[in-house]
Amino acid sequence: MSFKNLKIHPGFEGDMKRMHVKEEALKPLPVFQVSDAPSKKNKRNRFFSYKFALFAHDIIIVLFAFGLGGLTIDSSFYLEENFSKIAILCFLPLLVLVFLPTFNLYSYHQIFLKKKHLTSLIKSFGWSLLTLGVVASIYMWPQFFTNYYFIFLIAIGMMLLSRFFWDHLLYIINSIGISFLIVGAIGLISPDENPVDIINLWVIPVGFLLAAVILLVNRYFIVHVVFNIWMRRHFRRQIAIVGSDEEAKSIANHIIDLNAPYWVSGIVGESGLDISVPKNSLGVLKGLPDIVEQNKIDEIIVTDENIDKLTLIFLLDFCITEGITVWFPPRLMPIIDMKLYIDNFCDLQMIRLCSQKNVWMFNKIKHGLDALITLPIFLLLLPFFLVIAVAIKLNSKGPVFYRAKAVGKNGTIFSMYKFRSMCVNISSDIHKNYITKLIKGEISNGGKKDQPLKITDDPRVTSVGKLLRKFSLDELPQLINVLKGDMSLVGPRPCLPYEYEIYKEWQKKRTIVRPGITGLWQVAGRSAVAFEDMILLDLYYIYNRSLAMDFSTLYETIFVVLGKKGAH
Repeated sequence: MSFKNLKIHPGFEGDMKRMHVKEEALKPLPVFQVSDAPSKKNKRNRFFSYKFALFAHDIIIVLFAFGLGGLTIDSSFYLEENFSKIAILCFLPLLVLVFLPTFNLYSYHQIFLKKKHLTSLIKSFGWSLLTLGVVASIYMWPQFFTNYYFIFLIAIGMMLLSRFFWDHLLYIINSIGISFLIVGAIGLISPDENPVDIINLWVIPVGFLLAAVILLVNRYFIVHVVFNIWMRRHFRRQIAIVGSDEEAKSIANHIIDLNAPYWVSGIVGESGLDISVPKNSLGVLKGLPDIVEQNKIDEIIVTDENIDKLTLIFLLDFCITEGITVWFPPRLMPIIDMKLYIDNFCDLQMIRLCSQKNVWMFNKIKHGLDALITLPIFLLLLPFFLVIAVAIKLNSKGPVFYRAKAVGKNGTIFSMYKFRSMCVNISSDIHKNYITKLIKGEISNGGKKDQPLKITDDPRVTSVGKLLRKFSLDELPQLINVLKGDMSLVGPRPCLPYEYEIYKEWQKKRTIVRPGITGLWQVAGRSAVAFEDMILLDLYYIYNRSLAMDFSTLYETIFVVLGKKGAH
């Protein structure tokens, strides 16, 4: 296996001739595009059976428990031929499982710890019980939910409680949302019947209690005896550590001491550490493809803080093509540690990259959702567009729209639409000189979080333009770019051609996906985030992009814009 067989990123092909990388790093290795096709490793991923087996086990247990609960309460419970009763009793048990994914109870690298596994199960049951309680309340006391005063008091109460339970507010919202969804689904199954009238009230609590107890016992046996002891060799993942520092030794010994479900194959790089692994040194980093193939590596931990960023991009490109997850200690990417959610690897705080699967399908779904969401928003905003257009024309001479040449996916140039916020026929040298210094690291905010890294008093901006920029309204016409397919709702912000020309090779990686109207940079601090940190946030998004992250980013953008955070 060799990097020669991998596809070269078209945006970098011409630039590779000018690269200057240390000989001991990955000099012969090309930068290649993240493939939309699922990798061979993903196709033969035997660990899917681990999650599938757990999920199938959980489904069978809850259905069995609720069935046993019905027979315990009334031996003739299932003799009645009532379709609604059977359908509801097949549906309600799923409430027991609804919070299991939220607490990562199908995550291979988190549930092997017995205490954490059982604690997370109990927490998930607690939130499921709350959801079930809301469903029961709606059916038992429907008069309260049609009383506007009661709804008002509940809303006020939740607002007050959120001050003390802010960390759990998302769970509360999920619980209420799921309960309403369940009630709606039951209404479709039996629109003319109340479940309280056709199901004995004791069946559900007894079934829930039985399901919780049996799941606790069975999951302990399945995970900690069957998977982690009897079938340990089959389900263990091979992991390699890139780095030769003390942290590499500490992490390797931590995995071994915990008896985690991983084989630490060894160290990639110059290593003289005393680590109890089968192979202390697997080789140097430029031999990573052969190391992965020979040792069947599934995951990689990078601890080398001196790794060249271009080399790091090579490594990530290779890993995402091969379906390999890469982990980093938070200190290697402090901007991620400060701004984003940190994952958990064997009870260690870690940043995870290259973890998405089925990239091709994700891109198709994302493109479709962009169109479905953007079109109605664009139509609703047309009257507002007209108001802004009139204000721009009355304020200064010139066109309503400004069309900037921007760099899109894979370095292609497209026309990006914005409402004109500057006077016409003026030089762009001010911005060009400023952005050049910013990219080269010659400008900083002196460690002040609220100090923007952006031109704040630009004499070229009109009075209406200042207002538009303050609330990011000048960006609204980019909805047209989304409908045209040049941009996405969420992604790295597009750069201008003269910015792209002075990017370092690893920084150009941010153009491998379609640019977005908003992104992690916007919700993490916008213009107060340093340039290299902005690039790292973009790379984090590229290697971890998902629909959940997109929706979360869109949601956070609303509050960032309303708070005028970083807008100038």
